[in-house]
Amino acid sequence: MCYVCQQQESNKDCLTISMCAKEDKYCVTVRDNVGTNPDKPKYVISKICSPTCNATSHQQNEAHRNVSCCEEPLCNVNGGSSKQGSYGAMFLGVLASITYIFACGR
Repeated sequence: MCYVCQQQESNKDCLTISMCAKEDKYCVTVRDNVGTNPDKPKYVISKICSPTCNATSHQQNEAHRNVSCCEEPLCNVNGGSSKQGSYGAMFLGVLASITYIFACGR
């Protein structure tokens, strides 16, 4: 189960839920810079279910594309999700919990 959309300018327009096919292990988010001004990028977001993950970040000419993947149900809720981002969020949550325990324990 993943969020899906095609070429949306805002992540809030990418919250349609789709039941993926059995072979689709990944929720994929693609961010394309379609802006013509290098100082002010304009992104469009696409989200799909996919059997493969081709996570990349590359630039061709002036265009820039970022592809990220994740494997949990509805894990591609953000505009650019990845395993690395999930680990970072989990680390911050654990750190906040430990800080709270020490602060309230005194």
